[in-house]
Amino acid sequence: MNSIFKLLSIVVIGTTLSFQSLAESSVTSEISHAEKIVVEFYEKIFVQPGGDTRIRNLSEQYVHKDYIQHNPYVATGRDAFIKGISGYIKSKAASSKTVIKRVIASGDYVVLHVHMFDTAKKGAGSAGVDTFRIVDGKIIEHWDVWQTIPEKMPHDNGMI
Repeated sequence: MNSIFKLLSIVVIGTTLSFQSLAESSVTSEISHAEKIVVEFYEKIFVQPGGDTRIRNLSEQYVHKDYIQHNPYVATGRDAFIKGISGYIKSKAASSKTVIKRVIASGDYVVLHVHMFDTAKKGAGSAGVDTFRIVDGKIIEHWDVWQTIPEKMPHDNGMI
């Protein structure tokens, strides 16, 4: 935990690279190989979800066989990820949307700031931070933190 805090502090304080969702952005500068892997994977799995076969194929392409999961509700391992994500995607309404708002990278770590919401429901949805570590061109490790966006806040800054 301490090393992740230090890493995120370095990213925030040091030189950071922040983009809007690459699908929405006109940014043409080069991105790191790690960013490309994570953003492509995330958009293909969560932004444009598909069936079990597509999830398995994408996971085999992007997720390391020795994948380490830190989410307390999903087991470690690529097969556990596939099972957990397949169930999650099936449970999502067709009106659910996922938008990557920012991408921050430092070496083999990529952090996504994400907005999830349901266009058919009242409310602003959830704001989340997904952190990935890349090894040998594949996602080897994942952490995430999510919270519901409240209807009223003591400021007008928003969460995303």
